[in-house]
Amino acid sequence: MFNYKNKIVGILGLGLTGKSAIKFFKKFSKNIIAWDDNEIVRKSILDKSVKILDLKLINNFKMLDLLFVSPGIKPSHPVIKLAKNNKVKITGDLDVFWQEQSNNKNKVIVITGSNGKSTVTSLIHHLLVSSNKPSNIGGNIGIPVLNLISDKIANNYVIEASSFQLDLVKTIKPNISILTNLSPDHLDWHGSYKKYIHSKENLFLNQNSNDLAIININNDECFKVYKKINNRKNKPKIIKISINKKFNNSIYLDKEKVYDNLNNKNIFISDIKDLTSLIGKHNIENILISIAVVIFLGVSHKNIKKNLPTFRGLPHRLELIYKNSKIAFINDSKSTNMVACKVALNCFDNIIWIAGGRRKGDELEYLKSNIKSIKAGYFIGESADEFVHYFKNYFLSKNSNNIKDALTDAVEYSKTLNLYTAILFSPACSSFDQFENYEERGKKFIEEVNEYLK
Repeated sequence: MFNYKNKIVGILGLGLTGKSAIKFFKKFSKNIIAWDDNEIVRKSILDKSVKILDLKLINNFKMLDLLFVSPGIKPSHPVIKLAKNNKVKITGDLDVFWQEQSNNKNKVIVITGSNGKSTVTSLIHHLLVSSNKPSNIGGNIGIPVLNLISDKIANNYVIEASSFQLDLVKTIKPNISILTNLSPDHLDWHGSYKKYIHSKENLFLNQNSNDLAIININNDECFKVYKKINNRKNKPKIIKISINKKFNNSIYLDKEKVYDNLNNKNIFISDIKDLTSLIGKHNIENILISIAVVIFLGVSHKNIKKNLPTFRGLPHRLELIYKNSKIAFINDSKSTNMVACKVALNCFDNIIWIAGGRRKGDELEYLKSNIKSIKAGYFIGESADEFVHYFKNYFLSKNSNNIKDALTDAVEYSKTLNLYTAILFSPACSSFDQFENYEERGKKFIEEVNEYLK
């Protein structure tokens, strides 16, 4: 276990995680040197006891005992290269958290995947709290994990982990590790799909027979990860999740009925329609994963049936804003890649689609099989012309530039159709061309819908 007392600590990246690291390491040391390449971010650090200095300019880099790297800093960053060349220990938030909070009484549950991880994280937390079981939620969902560290014992920590965070881990050994699904994402950062998957696999790296891995084997890439883990000599217990097949030691769906087969007793829990109002097959997978976790943590079937229907989903994830007998407005601003968008497009018929933003390098052709369900597309942001050029031969397509104009165009077109239509805001792109983040983008869409409904 690394002793932080009186150590010289470098912190690279001063967003939410970097600021939480300053707060954490100050408990042990007065020798903290912090840096962010963004000047505005650097100026947001008001603590005068922290030295703000470009870590590349340190005369003797070996003076650092530790370099803490915030998620999202590329491995090619010059400071990280310096640390490696000088054999300075490099760490991230998940490993530091694990060192401080791992004991026999705490349960650490870590959720990752390309899509669905925020929903699963929130749903597990909801089911635990609703069943009067302690639960702290954090990680990539918005609360830095270092802010969760406390002296409480017998707690459940429910943590969402991104591929950026997992790329750094070496020691974390969760009691429960969860893989929701895998599809190409952040390839510009990781360099390849293989490296992206490898970062996700790091979550299971140190688990053994005392731990639990829960994997959605309906997803082809997840199934490959499952086989790799299952072939290890020292491996965790594995729970398989399926919506189309019964397995030993699994939670599965059969003819719209949810079964608990964790102890091979095949216990019927409930009809899926009585458990959730969430939209889409992917959310059924999310629900089965969450059920497996909370059963392992002692939540009864009775409490699952009582409390799961009260979970209404997360903002900006297939969020129904309004519907009547003719039209529905759905906010899926969290759709920042083609895979997430395809999930949304699979949930509706007669779609008037609003999409666009900053592309991530994935191919528009990935959505070609969904074309029949789309009646028109109104596209925004820097990729609008790309969307129009690709889809104009399949359905009415227009560069509407921004959300306000796209919504106006979509509503006007819906009036020409004698159909129940879904105006679906599922961008399939990041938000950074026009907005700070997908939350701000989603709020803008909701604001425009509410303005229209006045």
